[in-house]
Amino acid sequence: MNKSRIKWWPQYLAAITATLCLAAAGTQIGWTSPILPKLKSPDSRVPLTSDDASWIASFSLLGSIPSIILSGFIVDRLGRKTSLLIAGIPHIISWILIIVAWNPYVLYLSRFIGGIGLGIGYVICPMYIGEIADKEIRGSLGSFIKLMVTFGELYAHAIGPFVSYECLAYSCAVIPIIFLLTYGWMPESPYYLLMKNREDKAMNSLKRLKRYATEDQLEEDMEQMQKTMIKDLSDRGYIWDLFNTKGNRRAMLISFGLQLILQFSGLAAIESYTQEILEEGDSTNLSAAIAVIILSVLQLVAGVGAAALVDKLGRRPLLLISTFLGGLSLTVAGIFYLLKLYMLVDITGFGWVLYASIIFYELIIALGLNPLAYMMLGELFPTNVKGAAVSAVNLWASLLAFFVSKMYQVISDFYGVYTSFGWFAISCFFGIIFILFMVPETKGKTLLEIQEELNCKRKQERKINKNKQEAHGPNCVKSKLA
Repeated sequence: MNKSRIKWWPQYLAAITATLCLAAAGTQIGWTSPILPKLKSPDSRVPLTSDDASWIASFSLLGSIPSIILSGFIVDRLGRKTSLLIAGIPHIISWILIIVAWNPYVLYLSRFIGGIGLGIGYVICPMYIGEIADKEIRGSLGSFIKLMVTFGELYAHAIGPFVSYECLAYSCAVIPIIFLLTYGWMPESPYYLLMKNREDKAMNSLKRLKRYATEDQLEEDMEQMQKTMIKDLSDRGYIWDLFNTKGNRRAMLISFGLQLILQFSGLAAIESYTQEILEEGDSTNLSAAIAVIILSVLQLVAGVGAAALVDKLGRRPLLLISTFLGGLSLTVAGIFYLLKLYMLVDITGFGWVLYASIIFYELIIALGLNPLAYMMLGELFPTNVKGAAVSAVNLWASLLAFFVSKMYQVISDFYGVYTSFGWFAISCFFGIIFILFMVPETKGKTLLEIQEELNCKRKQERKINKNKQEAHGPNCVKSKLA
């Protein structure tokens, strides 16, 4: 099919508006960095202890757990679009509660409710984007998942240090409102509509997503989708079906492994406590608040870079490079803390080392490991189990992120911050081995081709063909000699 004649902007528009839900989630994540130091100060409107702060940082992750389970049930019943629209409502409620909060428990509740919206977005966005995107731009559109989360974090980081507690909450509430007003006009996933035997609506959705495609191209795409649907839905998928086939088991192992590497690299903890972590650098040239803003801008640039590189370099190279360099930067940060806090070495004038290592870590992870761990969810699983699979993986990710975010403060208080960073760095280095031997390349492959590779069908076909050639080889030689 001649893809050069197809304009992709409708797919980009659908992906951007859908991932505004994740920008709202990003504000939930980024809000803690500028606000926790204010809430822990003596003149705070809601006085907090260090333990209260750790719970506030973690409760959104705890709230995402029930919503992830719920998403697995509603996504195949209500559809990708309707389910995603529902995610905007908890975000708005969360910011209202934050505005009126008068004690830590109201903040706990607000963060928990915000986590519900976060969980739904993380489950459904990869599914929606994976199903509306052409294979040539699926990686680029998938990169919007983390790109928009980073945008939301930047939004909160950039506004937070310069406005009041209430003003920041009002500003953050704007994003889910814009999401509800814009994404409601986007088309439903044609894969989902075919799954519900709504072929006419599926064709209309496809026409909206590929507005400049010819009738022949649309028919060819519909035929390909129907083949995929017949294959995927021949056996209705449930949670236990994730382990019934070799392909599904491999996809689960890969997805769980990538999330383990990502979360144990300390991402949730570092993002929640970025400003407090950087304040240990004691830099006189650059305040921690400004450094966090610069960091968020660089993360956004890295996210754009990931969108551009993922379909050129491929998934595996970006995963390997970002995980290795992330481990190195965490090692440097850990050594800095070890020298300063344990060995009591005078590091005056070297605060920039901590700044550089933390900024580089978040920058390089945003370029590869972070977006790809979520983006590949839309590629690795067949349609019939995709809802259950994405829910299971995101549930696993939320449990890990909650554990890391909470335990970071505990380990740092009892054993020193350098111990936490040592844990994060070692996880990255072990992760390289996993990626090298377990994660396949999905660049430029259709969803059907990826499933065939995960189930090792191509290897089996090559082996059968080789055996046939060996079996017929001597006969061919004899016939030629005769």
